[in-house]
Amino acid sequence: MEKIITVFGSSQIKPSELHYKKAEEIGKILAENKFTICSGGYGGIMQAVSKGAKSVNGKTIGITLDKSNRTPNEYLDENVIMPNWVERLMELIAIGDAYIIFKGGSGTLVELSSLVEMMNKKIMKEKNMIFYTNFWKNAINIIKNESPSLNKVIEKRVFFISKVQEISNLLKKI
Repeated sequence: MEKIITVFGSSQIKPSELHYKKAEEIGKILAENKFTICSGGYGGIMQAVSKGAKSVNGKTIGITLDKSNRTPNEYLDENVIMPNWVERLMELIAIGDAYIIFKGGSGTLVELSSLVEMMNKKIMKEKNMIFYTNFWKNAINIIKNESPSLNKVIEKRVFFISKVQEISNLLKKI
């Protein structure tokens, strides 16, 4: 059975930046462990994880927008085109068996907030969320302290890693 990891993160990260290189390494590790990588399909972190996966013949899926002014990255095996931003977000969430979240801006914040809230409200089953670096730690702590049910979801399902190699142990939990 195919396992899919959805990756969220900044589209603004450039190939010369450290986070791009780390996302590429993580994409490679995921593919080597037989996970399909799903992302928003454009540049930055989305491109980096897809590029890493393709470097070892992994499978990649992009969830992009119809009538977007952006071009999907060249490392996608499959491009699922959604009619609007909300449906794209819901598909990115629905397709994942787990999630990896990199640093990002307001779009990534919306994605991770949606994940936590959908699990909290039992709209979807609880799934693991792996954060690369502590970039989102303060935001998660704010969400965690909001209610006892959010605290339970986060305590059980949120993991922070600071080294790429740490992901291998967490993949066993998916």
